[in-house]
Amino acid sequence: MFALTIKELAAHKLRLLTTAFAVLLGVAFMSGTFIFTDTVGATFDSVLADVDAGVDAYVRTPSDIETGYGRGPRLDASMADAVAGVDGVDQIALRIDGYARLVGPDGRPVGDIANNPALGMNWVSVDDLNPWVLSTGTAPANDDEIVIDQASAELSGYQPGDVATVLSKGAPREFTVAGIARFGELDSPAGATAVLFTDTAAADMLAAPGEATAIAVTAEDGVSQAALTSAVADVVNSDVEVITGAALIAENQAALAADFAGFKTILLIFALVAMFVGAFIINNTFSITVAQRTREMALLRAIGASGRQVKRSVLIEASIVGVVASAAGLLAGAGVATGLMKLMSQFGIDLPDGPMQISGPALAMSLGVGVAVTTLSAWLPARRAAKIAPIDAMRSVSVDDSASSTRRTTLGAIVTVAGVGAVLAGLTLDEFTVVGAGAFATFAGVAILGPVLARPVAHLLGVPLKLRGVSGEIATRNAIRSPKRTARTA
Repeated sequence: MFALTIKELAAHKLRLLTTAFAVLLGVAFMSGTFIFTDTVGATFDSVLADVDAGVDAYVRTPSDIETGYGRGPRLDASMADAVAGVDGVDQIALRIDGYARLVGPDGRPVGDIANNPALGMNWVSVDDLNPWVLSTGTAPANDDEIVIDQASAELSGYQPGDVATVLSKGAPREFTVAGIARFGELDSPAGATAVLFTDTAAADMLAAPGEATAIAVTAEDGVSQAALTSAVADVVNSDVEVITGAALIAENQAALAADFAGFKTILLIFALVAMFVGAFIINNTFSITVAQRTREMALLRAIGASGRQVKRSVLIEASIVGVVASAAGLLAGAGVATGLMKLMSQFGIDLPDGPMQISGPALAMSLGVGVAVTTLSAWLPARRAAKIAPIDAMRSVSVDDSASSTRRTTLGAIVTVAGVGAVLAGLTLDEFTVVGAGAFATFAGVAILGPVLARPVAHLLGVPLKLRGVSGEIATRNAIRSPKRTARTA
């Protein structure tokens, strides 16, 4: 039976092409999503670790609420003097963050207002504590000069020496562009626009005089981050917290991972939808295969093959198709990941260059899902194949009565109505999960109703086809004769 299964596969390669392609697409979407998110996460983690590599201790005011744009609790900038005097401290730098939107020469804001944050911050003169690296021009020498990020410069066309308008919490103000800088290895911080001021101008534009967002600290040689953090904590106010540089990097990496988590979920939903639809194609293909091979399988039963052997041969055939197509899908997943990276760059999100991350567990999961979906989708046709009796070898007609099933009609109507109701409720309540569950239920309900609807729809669509003569008449009757097959294909 196994040898016969292999020969059947070899003899009917084209018949299984659509099945293999459906599996390949689903696995490619899934593996591509894992590769893309793992690659982006690893490269951004590396960038974030590099830009704050020189920070050994970080002083800030804690907050349970993430307000963005540096609008959280501020600390007294004069605290920097006390921190600078702590034993083990080498250098310190104030960090002042807030909202600042660069306006282009055409009078329009630079960047996508809806999707790209507008960051304002001070230019740090301590190299080890400055996440920015000048690519051209100079640092701001006075309060009327700024540095802008490389991506914004390319979008706007600004060059050092040009005058640019900046929008912030106060009235619009004009500055001279002194330099253009990159955020570590990136042209901008994950697609955000950035304007960098002197400390005084940053306090005026982003916060208030005498206020800062945080104090970054470097340690003297031989002083550990833990020891430095403890020493700094002893001299600052109790309402201020001091964390190590390693903790700061870990927080930033976790925050970025959380930002990409939603995007990863959406991509995985697309992959699951592809696999779900693919399951219908697979089931349909093997249903047609079993129908076409009824006499052959009945003959096998007549010469001694058991129902279990016939069922197993169909499942083995499906498993082989699943393994081959899933393996091809894994290779295609690398192409999907590359395409997603290029797509993100078109939306203004600057992704760092780095090696593609291909993890074993992600590939195993994608491969496992592809094989499992293929095998499970072929299970019902395989079960029907096992029930073929030897006497069927002499029959030429099988009757499909699914279109007149009262149970199918009732169940399909209930599931469809419930699904549509869930979609409407989810849209009203703005609940994404309810909408998703409702969409899934609606799809399933229509699939259940498919054979019931196929016969009247085929009659209706067949009216103009019958004008074509015998060909149209035969085509219409074929669609009507097997409503379940027609519905699955649709």
